[in-house]
Amino acid sequence: MAALSVCLFHFIYSTVNYVTDQTVLNLAYYGQFGVALFFVISGVVIPLSLLRSNYTFYNWPKFFIKRIVRIEPPYLFALVLSIALVLLRKQFLQQTVTEISFTQIALHLGYLIPFFKEYTWLNEVFWTLAIEFQYYLIISILILLVIRGKFIGRLLFYLIMLGMPFYFTDTNFFPPYSALFLAGICWSFYYEKKIGTIEFIIVLITACVVVYFKYGHTEAILGFFTVIAVQTFNTWSNKMLDFFGNISYSLYLIHPLVGASIINILSHTFFLSWQKPIVICIGLGVTILSSYIMYRFVEKPTQLLSKRIMY
Repeated sequence: MAALSVCLFHFIYSTVNYVTDQTVLNLAYYGQFGVALFFVISGVVIPLSLLRSNYTFYNWPKFFIKRIVRIEPPYLFALVLSIALVLLRKQFLQQTVTEISFTQIALHLGYLIPFFKEYTWLNEVFWTLAIEFQYYLIISILILLVIRGKFIGRLLFYLIMLGMPFYFTDTNFFPPYSALFLAGICWSFYYEKKIGTIEFIIVLITACVVVYFKYGHTEAILGFFTVIAVQTFNTWSNKMLDFFGNISYSLYLIHPLVGASIINILSHTFFLSWQKPIVICIGLGVTILSSYIMYRFVEKPTQLLSKRIMY
C-alpha cells in the first residue's frame, strides 16, 4: 500500500498539467506520505531481525553483508535503468537532460550523493535508499544498548533517537527521520518482549509527538496508525497483498522510470478527460508487470542468497 501510494503520487504529479481535476490532485498528494510508512516499517523489520538472531557487535560484518546482498542488486539494476533512460531521452527524444559523469555514478554506488551538493540523484526515489542505508549503519550499533537488557541502555537509545531530529536538520540524511523509525522500532522491542506495554505506549506516543513538531500531523498520524496496523494484522495474510508486498521494493525503485515515462509519452497523444484515467492505468499496469519480472529475476535470487548468510 505504501509503495502503490507513492507510485500514484508520482504518476499524477510528474507529468505537469496532465491531470487537472483538483479532487484527484488532492487525493494523490497524500500518496507521497507512503515514504513515512516505509520508514516506520523499516523500524519494525530490521530490529526484529537483529533481536531474533541474537545479534552482537561481532556479527556486524555479516549483518552489513546481508543488507548489501539484499538491497544492492535491485538498486544497481534500477541505477543502470536510470542511466539508460537518460541516454535514450537524450538520443531519441532530443530532451535536455543532465550530463552523467563517472563521479556521479560512483557516488550513487555508495549512496553518497547527499554529501556532494553539486550532484543529483538519477532517480527521484533513490534519496530514501540513502536514508535507509544510513539507518542500517546506525541501528546496527545503537541496538546493542537495548540487547543488553538494561533500562539505562534503552533510555539512552530513546534519547538519541528522539533528540537527533532537533540537532540535525538536513533532510538528506537519516537523523531528521529518526523518530519515525523509532515508532516502528519500539514495537519490535515490545513484540520481542524487550519492553513492557507501558514503555511501548509511552515511547510510541513520544515518537509521534516529535514527528508532529518536526513534520506535521499527517506524518504523526500515519506513523501511529502504521504501528497499530502492524500490531493488529501482524499474523494476517492475503494473497493479493502478499503479491504486492513481494514486489514492493522493485515497484518503488522503477515506477518513476517505467510507469511515469509511459504516462509522459502517452500524455502527448491521449489528453481527453476520459482518456487520462486509462493512461494512468496503463502506466500502473506496465509498472506492476515490470516490477514482478524484476522481482522474479533480480530481487528474489538475491533475497534467498541473503537468507543463507547466517550469524
